[in-house]
Amino acid sequence: MSDGAYQVALRMLARRDHFRAELEGKLRQRGFVPAEVDAALARCDALRLIDDDGLASRFAEVRATENGWGPRRIEAELRRRGVDRGTAEEASRLDRARLRAALTTALRRAELRAPVGWWRLSERRARMVSSLLARGFEAADAIAAVSELAASRENDDHALDDQSGDPFGVP
Repeated sequence: MSDGAYQVALRMLARRDHFRAELEGKLRQRGFVPAEVDAALARCDALRLIDDDGLASRFAEVRATENGWGPRRIEAELRRRGVDRGTAEEASRLDRARLRAALTTALRRAELRAPVGWWRLSERRARMVSSLLARGFEAADAIAAVSELAASRENDDHALDDQSGDPFGVP
């Protein structure tokens, strides 16, 4: 049996980590027969070059904190990439700190596209919630985060109203 599939798998893994199903699919797309693909994956497994659990956890961390993805979107993307349901569910469970970081990132992005004063209009607040739902957050978390941010913006707005018109404090 040829080492071709194994060598190709090693080159792919040298560039970046792959989920087992991704690697299998890419090897099959390159025309390797199932027996060659299975043998290559078995060798990679024996050398612990494939770690779906670890990769899924790192994937979830990056997508949550840097991309502002919620648990549902992370899980769906992991499943799309061929990760088994249990691993995808486990990786997509975000502790409160990671969930908060993901919500903050997502809200910052949504707020950049929102008009000034968005927090005063219920339809704009609803759009913000909708944007968080689309990013994979649960409704309760999305509503709470938008309400908290809107209250904060409203308080900031009132604080500015209390200041004199002159930014340098000259009467």
